[in-house]
Amino acid sequence: MIDSFSSIADELGVPHDSDTLKAHISSGQVHFGHTEGLHIHDSNASWHQWYPVISFLISGHLHADYERLSGLLGLPSCSSTQWGRIVKSLEGHVTDLAEWSCGQVRQEITARGDADQWMASFDGFYLTRGHYSNNSSATLHDHLTGKIAYFCHRTKKGPGHNWSGTSGGAEADMLDELLGKAKDDGMVVTEIITDKDTSVNGIFCRHYPEGMVTYCSNHCATTLHKDLEKIKRNICEVIMLDCI
Repeated sequence: MIDSFSSIADELGVPHDSDTLKAHISSGQVHFGHTEGLHIHDSNASWHQWYPVISFLISGHLHADYERLSGLLGLPSCSSTQWGRIVKSLEGHVTDLAEWSCGQVRQEITARGDADQWMASFDGFYLTRGHYSNNSSATLHDHLTGKIAYFCHRTKKGPGHNWSGTSGGAEADMLDELLGKAKDDGMVVTEIITDKDTSVNGIFCRHYPEGMVTYCSNHCATTLHKDLEKIKRNICEVIMLDCI
């Protein structure tokens, strides 16, 4: 494992025993090495410790996952306090990188002539799945490429908290924000693919009354049996649909 890190260090031009990892984000690229930018320093840690930390953060893992896997591999690991400091240090850089990336996607949509007839997909997700979560995020994707064109976040705690309602209500509120950004950019969403959330559908229709809402097939498949049972219980609905 150390040999692997040494090879990476050679390739990136970082000393093997460096106590400082300098990550510089510019023009949508992350550069590791002795450049101007973000400085992450700890006198008790080596570069071999910080490289896995950044790797875990970039791939979206939590500290518990990082600590468990580091222990299994016999790698040194940072504390949860250090982890929190690194996240705060990286937040601004990662946000700038994400905004740049989304801007590139929007330019791509405009370049191919779909800005006035855009087909998008939307979904919200939570830090604690299946439970009440203090943190939630949402993304609006270009359905043709799957790339993220807009994103936003809601949190109930900590610096910059911007939500006081339920986690379920946050999803609809985030869609409202994302569609507002799309309209400000001159984007016309003619069709949006969502889950079967009626509140989300209502918000889309308010922004784009002429637009069409399409349900995600995966979400429909999970509730298909329940939907069939509901139709079976409501005989009048079945007869009426048959007549039509």
